Amino acid sequence: MTAGLQSTVAGSVLHLVLDAPERRNALSRSMLRSLAACLRGIDETVTAIVVRGSGEAFSAGADFRELTGTGEDITYDDEVAAVTAAIVESPRVVAAAIEGPCIGAAADIALACDIRVAGQGSYLQIPAVRLGLLYNPTALERLGRRFPQDTMRRLLLLGERFPDEQALRAGLVSEVVPRGEAVKRSVDRLEHITVEELDALAATKGLLNALEHAYDPAHWAERRRQLLEAPARVAAVNRAKRTHTDKKGPERR
Repeated sequence: MTAGLQSTVAGSVLHLVLDAPERRNALSRSMLRSLAACLRGIDETVTAIVVRGSGEAFSAGADFRELTGTGEDITYDDEVAAVTAAIVESPRVVAAAIEGPCIGAAADIALACDIRVAGQGSYLQIPAVRLGLLYNPTALERLGRRFPQDTMRRLLLLGERFPDEQALRAGLVSEVVPRGEAVKRSVDRLEHITVEELDALAATKGLLNALEHAYDPAHWAERRRQLLEAPARVAAVNRAKRTHTDKKGPERR
């Protein structure tokens, strides 16, 4: 497994661990690629999947060492989208066990999961607008179908931080548990699933996905590209790099 991602099976549950605690599990391209590959390459004996972070964070989001602040960053968004697609299309139930910060691209990944168990003290945030970014339109279309519109506007327009209980009330997480218990509770929710149930489970998840409607991606893809190329985007990313990468670790996206 690549540096930054650990994969283990306990019982019949696959644990995918974002493992770069020195950078609050910032999501590098290699980590994202390995995560997508693991999600798509599960063994038939695996009945469920838990995604979690190591240390005191789920993930601080994008690894700013790998962003340029230009239109080239669209390829990073494509890597994130590959992970969320693998989660949505997985025939297994995928749970996010959230402890600590879950920001930007990491929040997108967590919100793609079937359930989210949050430890006390955790929070979700997507501050993309502050970086001059129209977040991936395909991701926004998916999030807009799944979560209340008021919640989405607070999350995306204001970049609002949703602490554990507030995230629960807003519908962003399924359950809040004591700090440090998110993984255990996620496993408790999933470990009853048997191999015999997998066909019916996969069909049910597929039907739920099919019931969600589509949108016109071409217009919004072009609008995103325009903003990615804008001078304000370069300036915003450079400010974020100076403020956070050098002094406080990875910026949130």
